[in-house]
Amino acid sequence: NAPTVQGALETAVKAICGEDVRVHGAGRTDAGVHARGQVAHCDIAKHFPPGRFRDGLNAHLRPNPIGVLAADIVPDDFEARFSAIKRHYLYRITNTRANLALDVSRVWRVPRALDADAMHAAAQRLLGKHDFTTFRDTECQAKSPEKTLD
Repeated sequence: NAPTVQGALETAVKAICGEDVRVHGAGRTDAGVHARGQVAHCDIAKHFPPGRFRDGLNAHLRPNPIGVLAADIVPDDFEARFSAIKRHYLYRITNTRANLALDVSRVWRVPRALDADAMHAAAQRLLGKHDFTTFRDTECQAKSPEKTLD
């Protein structure tokens, strides 16, 4: 019952094309998590000149904090979720006593001193191939619970 990026995109597509479509994203984010470079696809019947569909989506997405960088015609077998070959996650910690201003909700503020060497050593244990079975949703559709962390 909360606003979603998918819902905003579907509303924008309907406003442009007059079609009720399902927008399929390469993945979902948790509430409060921000995505950059997210890929999505939808199937529409209407043809647009290059750039026009993207510009129309952006016009109808305002004032939502969502921006479409590109919209291209893809092969019929393209599926945003299953065609994805890699995901990149960035977790940011700001080590400062001052309150955050511009990075509120995007950075974890830790006001006390951090031991960067110990953090780096611990992070090295995360690298490699791991079985994430215990973290999977019961309806997970991934082919394998094994993932490689680079």
